[in-house]
Amino acid sequence: AAADDATAGTINRKELGAIVFSSPQKMAQLEKIVWPHVRQEIKTIIESYRQKASSMISSKSSSSSFSRPILILEAAVLIDAGWDDLLDGLWVIRVSPEVALQRLVASRGLAPDDALRRIRAQEGRRGIGRTALQNEIDCGVVSSVIQNDQTIDELRTELRVALDTQANWY
Repeated sequence: AAADDATAGTINRKELGAIVFSSPQKMAQLEKIVWPHVRQEIKTIIESYRQKASSMISSKSSSSSFSRPILILEAAVLIDAGWDDLLDGLWVIRVSPEVALQRLVASRGLAPDDALRRIRAQEGRRGIGRTALQNEIDCGVVSSVIQNDQTIDELRTELRVALDTQANWY
């Protein structure tokens, strides 16, 4: 079981996901344990990166995003966890539920029912659920929204443009 794996120093992510994505109480319990540690690790990484990046920035004169360092933090629960205060911009990468389902099945080997359960479990999350997302945009928490139903090449093109758009940053 997932608990047995955790005490042995490993975690069966598929089994743990089945538990927490089917029980809001179990998810909250896991978040209470994990999130403070994750926040501290994120802060440490950001600070280390900023120190390294400051010397790179001072030695370059171009303002293009491709010549200045950018650190990307991918975390579906970032707003709910309260980590948005650590960032210079918070972008939400959106995908339709249909495409999300296809991708979860293909990339993680989940059964369609399991993938759908995970999608539904996250719909109420800040920055993820459609109603909640609009509120985060209106309040200025989310600085950019990128739609990701297209191909990877189309997404890369859109991201390159978005990186250099000042309105996408705080």
